[in-house]
Amino acid sequence: MADWKELAGDGKYVEAEADMLAETDRGVGFFPDNEIRASFYENWGDTLSGEEQIAKYKVALINWGQWASCSTSGGEGTARMMDVHRVSKMIDDLEGKQV
Repeated sequence: MADWKELAGDGKYVEAEADMLAETDRGVGFFPDNEIRASFYENWGDTLSGEEQIAKYKVALINWGQWASCSTSGGEGTARMMDVHRVSKMIDDLEGKQV
């Protein structure tokens, strides 16, 4: 069986998702691997279009937000919020095009 990272690298996100989620599950309230999850879903969204793309970006946004919430300083929080703002803008732009 291929490693989920290899599968994702080959664009096989559907096949990689379950193993990625299992490897990055640290329990409720623990977010050390949200950066991995956020990147995974954002990259997956980049390969899609329409509602599917927006759905993956929204999952990425949740994970980027959780990643940012674990910041230990203002500077770190500001830096991590750049990802939140970037993906939020992508979603807003895509949803605006569908109106």
